[in-house]
Formats: sequence, structure tokens, C-alpha cells
Amino acid sequence: MRFASPLLLFVLLAVPLLAALWLRDERARPRRLAALVDVGMLPAVAMGVSLPKRAWRRGLALAAFALLVVAAAGPQWGSSTILLPHQGLDVLFVVDVSRSMRARDVLPDRLERAKAEISAFLPRLADHRVGVVAFAGTAFVQCPLTTDAEAVRLFLRGLTPETVPQGGTALAAGLEVALNALRAEAESQAGAKSAGRVVVVVTDGEDHDGGVDEVAAELKEEGVTVVLVGVGSALGEPIPVLDAKSGAAAGYLRDKKGQTVMSRMNPEVLGKVASAVGGVFVDGTNAADLGLREVEARVATLEKRDLETRVRTEHTDRTPLAAGAALVVLLAALVLGERRLGAAGSG
Repeated sequence: MRFASPLLLFVLLAVPLLAALWLRDERARPRRLAALVDVGMLPAVAMGVSLPKRAWRRGLALAAFALLVVAAAGPQWGSSTILLPHQGLDVLFVVDVSRSMRARDVLPDRLERAKAEISAFLPRLADHRVGVVAFAGTAFVQCPLTTDAEAVRLFLRGLTPETVPQGGTALAAGLEVALNALRAEAESQAGAKSAGRVVVVVTDGEDHDGGVDEVAAELKEEGVTVVLVGVGSALGEPIPVLDAKSGAAAGYLRDKKGQTVMSRMNPEVLGKVASAVGGVFVDGTNAADLGLREVEARVATLEKRDLETRVRTEHTDRTPLAAGAALVVLLAALVLGERRLGAAGSG
């Protein structure tokens, strides 16, 4: 048995207190009667009262009170399983984890800010499946599509520049891995291709490898909605080199000539990619949520499909039984009375 409001059961502590008060009253009753009538008349005054009946009546009243408290606490026993089909979309976040994402023109740095904003955005995608693709010089699926937001947050926390061993910024690789993941989903589940699918790229746009045009054309042909979120200043920011032990900045990344490398968000590249895929580019650098509200707006307009059925266990409410039992016991107490049998007609 379980209760919907178990804290109300603490009211049951009043039952022994009431029993003690009634017992005290019963013991004091002869003294009160003696103060009102002559001692010789006490048997005549009390002869119509049945002490056992009175004890039973008060016991039943206490039992009715206890049952009412139990009813108020919402007793539940027994359960049933309910299948809850729901509709939603597949949303893939393609996150740039290259070293340039450690630049601190967006605090605490580009990558950490992206992770934090995506994590905070997940409740808005509660009805959808979400996955994460990490890319730098290569790309791979960091978190498969799932409705488990906590699992997505766990995988997001693990994203660092060391997640992808090959350096660089291969935007095309990230988009290709995302496209392949969506294609695999379409093959495994009917309706996955016809319904809305969203790819959200979070990057500073420093695409060193090129090769985006072909995969962009395929994304557009597949009808995948793409939102590219640019993170970082167009003015440029040095890239910190972090100490392996403390995590503090131990200097800045330099090129072969010893010059400090300045990382700049490249809106031109991201704008061209957005145009190629029929998507949208958002400069999230100065936006409170990195511009993810644009993702929410796009998701709201897309056709949803049936996702995996959720299972919910519902416990059976037994409040009416407890309340009914309390009523029966209370009526029994009222019907029982305190008079002895035949006392009313004796003279």
C-alpha cells in the first residue's frame, strides 16, 4: 500500500492522545457526579448508562476518525499499466568541439556556453527525441536519439576538445554523420523520413576542410531542417592552452611562426551553408540563449510522428473505500448509543 499524501498520516498521532483524554474523562466522571448530586443518589442517576457500550461507542468514534485520516492521505493499492503513444520530432545537435571553441569571447568559453544553453533548452524539447553529434577534424554520434533528457545532459557534459582526437573543424563531417544517423532512423522506423527532422549546428564557423556543398544538397533533398548557430566574436579571440592538471589557462595557442592564433566566428561560411541547405543562420554570440529560440520556432511548425510508446504505471485510488468504512463505523457508533437495554422503560 502507498499513499498520495503520506504526511497526513502524522495526524493519526492524535488517536492515542484522544483515547488518553477520554480515559481521563471517564475516571473523573464519578467525581463530577458526586459534586452535583448526593452520594446516595448516584446509582439512580447512572443506572441507565452502560459503561461497556460507552467504551465501544468511543472506540468506534476513534476508529472512524482514524479511517477518515487514512482516506484523506489517499490510500492506493493495486496498479495498472497504461501505454501512452506520443508524437514528436528527431532533433540532432551537431556541436563543434575543436580547440577554437575554447576561445573566451563567450563566457565561460564557446564550448561550455554551448553545452550549458543546450542543456537548459532540453525541457522545451520534452516531447521530442534528442541526440548529439560531436565534430572537429572528424565526427561521430556522441548521444543517440533518445527521449531521456538526463542521458543527453550526461553526454553533453562529456564534450571536450579531446572528445574528437583529430584536430581541425570539419563541418561537412558533422553534417554527414547527422544525416546518416537520421537516414538510419528512417530505415528502422516507418514515418521517420516523412515527418520533421531538425539538425542544429553549434559552431564558430571556422571550416578549414570545406566539402560542405555535397552533404548540404543531400540534407536539402531529404527535407531536413537545419539551423546553424554561430558562436564567437567576428573580431577574433585568442585560444587558451589549458594546463592538464589545473585546467587553468597556461598561455595561448600559437602558429608555426610563433604568432598568437586568433579565432573568429565566420558568419560568411555559416550563411552560405544555411543557404545551401535551405536552413537559417543565427548569430548566437550576443543572444541570451545562443539563439536557440529559433530552433523552438522551427520545431513548432514541423509535422510530428509517432515516437516510441511510453509506459506509465497508475496506482489504484482506494480513498472511497476508506471513506466509506469511516462512515459505516461512525453510523455504528451513533446507532449503538450508551443506554442499557431495557433502561428506558424501567421505573
